[in-house]
Amino acid sequence: MHDELNPNGALSSGEDEARFHFLKNIAQMQNIAILMQTFDDGSQKAVFVSDEFAQMMEGTVEELTRAISEEGLMRHTHPEDRPLVKNMLKRRISDEGTSDLTIQKITLKGNAIWCNVHYAFIDDFGEHYVYCTYFNVTVLKTYEERLRGAYTSMGNTFYQLDERTLAIFRVNLTRDSIEDIRGLDLFDTDTVNRSYSELLKLRAENYPLVEEKGKILSILDKQNLVENYLSGKVSVKEMAYSRRRGGKFCFITLEANVTRHPMSGDLIAFITEKECNNEKVNSVLLEKILVQQFDMVSFIAGGKYGVVIGDASRIGKGSIFPTSRTGDYVQYFESQVRPVLHGTDEYKKSIVASLSPETIEREVSLREPYQVNVAIEIEGEVYHKRFDFYSVNREAKFYILLKSDTTEIQKEQIVRNEQLRIALEEARQASVAKTAFLSSMSHEIRTPMNAIIGLDNIALKNSNLPPETKEQLEKIGMSAKHLLGLINDILDMSRIESGRMTLKSEEFSFRGFLDQINTIVDSQCRDKGLRYDCLVKSKIDERYVGDDMKLKQILINILGNAVKFTNSGGSVSLSVEQTAKFDKQTTLCFKISDTGIGMDKEYLPKIFDAFSQEDATATNKYGGSGLGLAITKNIVELMNGNIEVESEKGAGTTFTVTVTLTNSENANVKIRDFSLDPKTLKILVIDDDEVALKHAQIVLDEIGSESDIALSGEEAIEKISGKKQIGDAYNLILVDWKMPDEDGISVTRKIREIIGHETTVVILTAYNWAEIEEEAKGAGVDSFMSKPLFASSVVSEFKDALQKKQAAMDEEIPMADLAGRRILLAEDMMINAEIMKELLDMEGMSVEHAENGQIAVEMFEKSGAGFYDAVLMDVRMPVMDGLEATRKIRALDHPDAKEIPIIAMTANAFDEDVQRSLQAGMTAHLSKPVEPEKLYEALQKHIGARESNSGENIPGGGYDV
Repeated sequence: MHDELNPNGALSSGEDEARFHFLKNIAQMQNIAILMQTFDDGSQKAVFVSDEFAQMMEGTVEELTRAISEEGLMRHTHPEDRPLVKNMLKRRISDEGTSDLTIQKITLKGNAIWCNVHYAFIDDFGEHYVYCTYFNVTVLKTYEERLRGAYTSMGNTFYQLDERTLAIFRVNLTRDSIEDIRGLDLFDTDTVNRSYSELLKLRAENYPLVEEKGKILSILDKQNLVENYLSGKVSVKEMAYSRRRGGKFCFITLEANVTRHPMSGDLIAFITEKECNNEKVNSVLLEKILVQQFDMVSFIAGGKYGVVIGDASRIGKGSIFPTSRTGDYVQYFESQVRPVLHGTDEYKKSIVASLSPETIEREVSLREPYQVNVAIEIEGEVYHKRFDFYSVNREAKFYILLKSDTTEIQKEQIVRNEQLRIALEEARQASVAKTAFLSSMSHEIRTPMNAIIGLDNIALKNSNLPPETKEQLEKIGMSAKHLLGLINDILDMSRIESGRMTLKSEEFSFRGFLDQINTIVDSQCRDKGLRYDCLVKSKIDERYVGDDMKLKQILINILGNAVKFTNSGGSVSLSVEQTAKFDKQTTLCFKISDTGIGMDKEYLPKIFDAFSQEDATATNKYGGSGLGLAITKNIVELMNGNIEVESEKGAGTTFTVTVTLTNSENANVKIRDFSLDPKTLKILVIDDDEVALKHAQIVLDEIGSESDIALSGEEAIEKISGKKQIGDAYNLILVDWKMPDEDGISVTRKIREIIGHETTVVILTAYNWAEIEEEAKGAGVDSFMSKPLFASSVVSEFKDALQKKQAAMDEEIPMADLAGRRILLAEDMMINAEIMKELLDMEGMSVEHAENGQIAVEMFEKSGAGFYDAVLMDVRMPVMDGLEATRKIRALDHPDAKEIPIIAMTANAFDEDVQRSLQAGMTAHLSKPVEPEKLYEALQKHIGARESNSGENIPGGGYDV
């Protein structure tokens, strides 16, 4: 047993054992925390440690017993208190008696606690014992220290006099006495020999305003200060108008702070009296300024409002001032604002939502001030109010509400708006007049330009021309084209300034877009001896939605300048990079760099100004309208894009164009490629101008296209009808808009009556076609082209028109219902066949299976007309593969052989595999593993196409993935 109590060693005899139990029992009876034996050499041994002491010291009995026996009491006594304990133990080592100390102990976990310790010293048969009883007084000690700190801090602050401090008092409220008075402007009655209550009454006589005097007597009353302190309100403050000792008057602030004395426990008030003329003036001035701008300054807290500044009597007519200076915000709105709202029901609904507590909380967190303009109607007259909300504390939902009347401002705004409307209308009319003038001038200039370019081309065809004459004609052609470019630039600027330039939003092939740019620029670079590179630096989708023509104009304009201002042996490059992709949009960055002559940095800010030139001699040398970059910048901004330029004289230039395009639903789907050989085109040109016709034929001959001409609409109709009868229809018809007998739109209507919509019809015009665009498309016109005619424009416009036409046809094809359809499945792998049967069965289709291509051909040949709705054909099979089987089916003398959809299924998804499938006569191509939704979509599309065309075969054109 004593091994537990005394781990340092057991007592040696039975007598010692009995004495040990006797002393321990005494310790337990007296609730002594520690019974400790001390020795002459200063060492100590724990005889007993109570559970309570162990808990207080954050350890176990065993841990404390061992620690005291090994290290003594000093180990867990705070270093500052060890001398006290050490001296007491030395002094009373052999004397019986008691002593008390208040010291800090350090627990086994390292925490400091305050203890009152009672020491009892006993000698027993020559042995010395110390009884130590501990009481934890940490809470009391902490409170005492805090109280002493608060009292000291308050006193220190209290005695810090400044030039505005008139008087300070330290008052004992418990004893109703004055303990100290100091100050710069004390009265004769200010003495510590009076009671606090008497002094307060005497000083109150210095407040001339009766209402203020009563208020101060109440606030600073002894009993009132005591009750406030006991309820938790330790500070009060009030402003008053006071007479001073010398007879002058000023505004003062009286502030009383109450605390308890740390020793006596009395309640002490520190009262300060300070001059505050400046604060009062600032406060009144602020109020006056606020009243100038707002008829009400208030706050909203916890759904309640309170008016700080404002008076309904100042407002007069049209007032929605609260009937009570405090109240419920929602109740105020519902009773005084909502009933007088002026406007439509939709407007009133929006105002109710805008001024709801939930909206205020949300909007103020986003911006300050949150402003709401409100129209009200009172007694038949309309007034305008503005509510401004500011946040004081968002978590507490504490806001400032400023209300002002803006009726006069609104009336002035209405007048200004009307003046602006008139000015804008005048500007619009001027712009319309300018646009009409430029359009007319365009026609007047383009008409002879058409003749000049046409006659020039005709003359150049004469093989007998002298070299000098040929050179002169070529220069005439170049000058004419340059002049045409100037006219186009001026028209573009006119459209931009008048706001008539609009952007298309059409799907386009990005690959085709880049190919067209590269073809043009690469040719220019080769002619000038420059190196040209086009780099795609990141993943780019196959297709986007936007205005590819305008974007092409931007890039070709900049690239054209790069070629123009770079000397032979230099280089030009175009790079494309995707910089962002979010939601349904993608941002692309185009960089155009060259190693040309460059520009001074001082000139760069002016580069996008119209007719801006850094060096007139360079312009004369290299040419240019001075409008190209101005137009480019305007188009970029119209596309919500950005354009920047970096350049160094003699070291080249880099333009960076950033635009955002809409993602296409077919972003990564390769659709029908309309690449075509111009030699396959059969073109009819209709124009009343013989020179224009001859020029057109020369241009078309250059690209190898077959062309006919017609001098009138009547002659054109005859030729079109004749071609239709022999089955040799035109691919493309170019018709002039302005002709004397019949205009191009009327001719187009007649063409459509004869041949439907199979042939592409393009209007040729020297005019701005915007005014006739809607009527022309209604008549069946596919597109428009400017005169004079160029070969590249013909091919490009035909491709674009054909693509749009096919896209429109695809949209018109209905999606077939698959339920009840019968499908012929050619598949040699049974597991694949079973899977396909299950997929088709899920949509209500029935399936007949052929193990190879030969069996599939035999089954189809024996079937009746309309028996199968589609064929799913595996490409790789034994006996006969899918390609050969398709060719056999297409060659059969069967009613459905030419039109039935045959859809290839193969793991080979390369372009050449698709092409082989289509060349064999397959309708579409699905890559394995076949996704169910893609399979169903392909069947719906191609069965629907077959039925909608009444047996006419619609050939496949690419991937169905």
